[in-house]
Amino acid sequence: MATMSDIAREAGVSLSTVSYALSGKRAISSATRERINDAITRLSYHPHAGARALASQRAGTIGLAVPLAADVDAHVVMMFVRSLMRAAHETSNEILLIAGEDHAATARVLDEGKVDALVVMDVVEDDPRLPVLAGARRPVVLLGYPTQAHGIPRVDFDFEQASSLAVTELHRRGARRLAMIGSPSVTQTRHATYADRATRGFEQACEKLGLRARHVVHDHEVDSTGQLIRTLLAEERPEALVIHNESALAAIHRALTDEGISMPEDLQVVAIAPQETVRLGAVEYTAVEIPVEEIGRAAVTTATALIEGDGVVGDQLIAPTLIERDTTHRLP
Repeated sequence: MATMSDIAREAGVSLSTVSYALSGKRAISSATRERINDAITRLSYHPHAGARALASQRAGTIGLAVPLAADVDAHVVMMFVRSLMRAAHETSNEILLIAGEDHAATARVLDEGKVDALVVMDVVEDDPRLPVLAGARRPVVLLGYPTQAHGIPRVDFDFEQASSLAVTELHRRGARRLAMIGSPSVTQTRHATYADRATRGFEQACEKLGLRARHVVHDHEVDSTGQLIRTLLAEERPEALVIHNESALAAIHRALTDEGISMPEDLQVVAIAPQETVRLGAVEYTAVEIPVEEIGRAAVTTATALIEGDGVVGDQLIAPTLIERDTTHRLP
């Protein structure tokens, strides 16, 4: 059965443009509308009747289940909240923040029609919320990429490819001994999907390229960043670091400076983090940037497509790119 995502690909437009064409909420050009209509005809697309019925009873609100875990960086969470709020505003929706560990209560918010759809953040492997939310009467979208999603659409940055890209680019710049400073140990233990996938991508890329690699966690509220850096440098000094820990970026830069380590002359570094966290003033990290705005827009667009009549929407993994700045060697 064709979906709105199929129509968007066939017509060469975004999913949100297809949504606007079907709902009539925004004016689009006649040429674009004609391409969409032609794609609908070719693919024999039919909107999902049940979703259309729910759309006629809309609350105009999308719920956002925000994380309460102590290891989550609140600053980064708010970046995502703002991006989702902006994207929702563009589709004439509001965002209702839902916090708490009562999964059944969250499902009731959906079933009682207080929101038209729910976006779930901070997804972990074997997330106990998912079996409950999979049976909800209204759409659910995961801002995360668990292996088992229980049929719920997933939207996220491709963290596995992001760390793989970081390793590949450091290898191209001559690095053969790498270390990764990853998420806090609690994040790793509870198997937050972004942490698991970033670690897996790093380890697999290093193995494929035959590189010597170490992975360490950084509990910045417990460990001394300076001690962590001294230990890394003493045991077998890496030629490059991959950092997937936004909260530690400034402290790592200070610790390296205290040890007399210059970037990139003594140590090349690539961060996997949002742009707002990698430009520190004193240094601007080369980074595989997490595109917060694009991720938020994709989640809202997926939710809106489901609300407005598409019964099946595919998963979306947003591809990474590397932005070269101060902390890696320039390629010729």
